[in-house]
Amino acid sequence: MPQLLNLIALTLVKASPLLLAAFGGLLSELSGVINFALEGMMLSGAFAAVLGTWATGSHWIGLFCAIFSGAFIGAVHAGASLKLRANQIVCAIAVNLLAVGLTGFLLNQVFHVYGTSPGVEALPNLGSILPQAGVSVNLRRLAEGVSVLVPATLAIVTAVTAFLKWTVPGLRLRACGENPEAARAAGLVVWRIQFLAVCAGGALAGMGGAFLSIGELSQFVENMTHGRGYLAVAAVILGRWRPAGVLLAVLFFGCGEAVSEWLAVRWPALPNQLFLVMPYAACLAVLALYTGRRRPPSALGRIE
Repeated sequence: MPQLLNLIALTLVKASPLLLAAFGGLLSELSGVINFALEGMMLSGAFAAVLGTWATGSHWIGLFCAIFSGAFIGAVHAGASLKLRANQIVCAIAVNLLAVGLTGFLLNQVFHVYGTSPGVEALPNLGSILPQAGVSVNLRRLAEGVSVLVPATLAIVTAVTAFLKWTVPGLRLRACGENPEAARAAGLVVWRIQFLAVCAGGALAGMGGAFLSIGELSQFVENMTHGRGYLAVAAVILGRWRPAGVLLAVLFFGCGEAVSEWLAVRWPALPNQLFLVMPYAACLAVLALYTGRRRPPSALGRIE
């Protein structure tokens, strides 16, 4: 039973940054804008979180910096895609490459190091907010491995799902992705709604990057996202652009990553790269084998 609880907790920890990025991508793509730039948004958020924490001494300000950074990258992608009418896939790839180069450059210019930044104060874990008395040692030890961003992520996922399903602004956002002409005829400013959706998605992805740098760790490592942004895009596609489907897909990937880490500890003789590739191999296998009836939003990627 303790091992099962540990696996569940590790799954939630591994899934949380993916959930934030995937639901950010879901907001963008339901509005009609292809968002393959989640990788760059996460990476910029991870660096901004460490930079903000290092500059101010506050991890909460670092988290805000990550959210702002992701939203800024989202604004760049949305501006190029919607106002300059650039190809959305090419623009997203350019944003990802820009984020990789810029974070590496700033890491050297600000911290005068390559590869890894100096350590900063990490976000608190659930163990630090539990009462000192009346809590078992095993439960406290389990909670100490879970960042406060994990329950925050679950709350955000619930809020985004409710927003898309049961609110008028959520209905308008989905209308822009399904039939922008009808939405425009109804008086909606389509490009503005899409712009805000991409920025909001970027903010969530930036928060996912902060989870990696000051949630799980307490430092920035060059290219530390390791393709998680692309995995989040895959989760959106695998989930068929539905919140519940995206949630299940991300939990599957998170469980795969947790199991690979669990196996790496128990089979140290095997190459570490074998366990690192397991979540991505599982993603490729599921995408190749799984077929669903639901299609993407009708106007996804359309340039008018």
